[in-house]
Amino acid sequence: ARVIIAGRSRERAGRCAQELGAAGAAVLDRNAADAGALKAIGADLVIDAAGPFQGADLGFARAVIESGAHYLDLADARDFVAAFPQLDALARRRNVAAVTGASSTPALTHAVLDTLCAGWRRLDIVRAGIAPANKMQRGPSVMKAVLSWTGAPAAVWEEGEWRIRHGWTHCADIDVPGLGRRRFALAETPDLDLIPARYAPRDTALFMAGLEAPLMQRGMEVMSALRRWGLVRESQNWAGWLRGAGELLSAFGSDRGGMIVEAFGRDADDRPMCARWTMIAPNGLGPNTPTFAALILARRFAAGGVLPIGARACVSMLRLEDFAPEFARNGFTTRIDIAPLIAPFETALQGGLDAAPAAVRAAHRSGPVTRWRGAAQVRGASSLPARLIARFFGFPAASPHTPVEVAMRLDRSGVETWTRRFGAYTFTSRLRAVGPGVVRERFGPFAFDIALHAAPDRLAMRVVGWRVGPVSMPARFAPRSVATETEQEGRFHFDVPIALPLLGRIAHYSGWLEPEEVEGSTSPAVLERA
Repeated sequence: ARVIIAGRSRERAGRCAQELGAAGAAVLDRNAADAGALKAIGADLVIDAAGPFQGADLGFARAVIESGAHYLDLADARDFVAAFPQLDALARRRNVAAVTGASSTPALTHAVLDTLCAGWRRLDIVRAGIAPANKMQRGPSVMKAVLSWTGAPAAVWEEGEWRIRHGWTHCADIDVPGLGRRRFALAETPDLDLIPARYAPRDTALFMAGLEAPLMQRGMEVMSALRRWGLVRESQNWAGWLRGAGELLSAFGSDRGGMIVEAFGRDADDRPMCARWTMIAPNGLGPNTPTFAALILARRFAAGGVLPIGARACVSMLRLEDFAPEFARNGFTTRIDIAPLIAPFETALQGGLDAAPAAVRAAHRSGPVTRWRGAAQVRGASSLPARLIARFFGFPAASPHTPVEVAMRLDRSGVETWTRRFGAYTFTSRLRAVGPGVVRERFGPFAFDIALHAAPDRLAMRVVGWRVGPVSMPARFAPRSVATETEQEGRFHFDVPIALPLLGRIAHYSGWLEPEEVEGSTSPAVLERA
């Protein structure tokens, strides 16, 4: 194949062509190029790796298609990829292939997910993220691209609904095998649209970024906050400053970066599972990753392979095994970890949950994400001090009838997060098994040990201890609570009384719940842009 390196500077393009042994160099301004200029070059396939694509129009891609050449790009811009199907009719008329997003996101993430979730009956949560090395090259286009969405509003499929979040706000702390624990923040990429549209996860789809240097990660979160507060309007103007700061801090990190993709759902045997793919990129070569998909497709084309006619995003075009030669060539290593997820009640009862009513068993075995909807009646606090404590924990006020929503999310470590909404009141706790028949429920710094007893007619839960932080507190001051879960006419019922010595009733709520099904959907904002 004859390769021509085109760029804004003939000198730099020529130097690059010489280093790579390419056929020649050309000057080409992608923002002003037309079909005639592209025809003069005589290319059969044009790969746009210039960027940034955020905020860019489709003019260059349109010119390539009109010239009769096939087109690939490395776009990771959400707006650009969402608008790209506008070119489909033109590409079909010209009988050419036009592929956008032949990059880490979405091409590689979807190839990974196709492997991880093959045969699954249900997908609940997807989390993908890049974890760059601290010692690596930071180009101005990359910095401008990142800053274009840092602090900007973004539609995100999260907890079963489309929400507005902001770029580079904290998402999760994740242990990345081979890299350690990283703090990840929201990154706006095409996968925020394409994963919900293609895989329909019931609960959440996130793409994130986690820098190695904590100071840099926190600094980007501060930049995000400054933009949200209106103190910084054009954050891209800070690209040079942040690039310099990254160079100064490069000595405080390594040259090892990577990427992670996690999927939570139920496998072909209907078991709750977590599947995780990890890639480690040594020697500061992580920035090569976005080029792999385009290289694979270009080699396929040069070997006489056929690219699909029309304009589309680079999803379902490549398999994970297609990337293996590129990983090996760059010294990358990958691994896949698949583990069953066991809810804390199941772990603590050690098979004893089988004795509970069917509706109760289903409530604690429907993960990784279980969503319920129903109604309850609430008896409020019996004294002013008790009312203040109830307000602190977020317990609901008295009501003869209030709508209830409960979501239970199980993570890799066996910790389950319960989010309860009683009308306008929301409170959250985290539960994990701590011994035979005992789970610990944590509300912030307060934790309560709960003994479980499963019987054919109910599951009983009694508070047997409590602590503040790591310190165990006297049992005589522990909350008085014996809660029950039962089944009535096939429906899950709950009864939860909570009281404190001397202060009396904090709250007492009882009611029923039914499973709620939530399906993924395409972002309304994306549909409007497209």
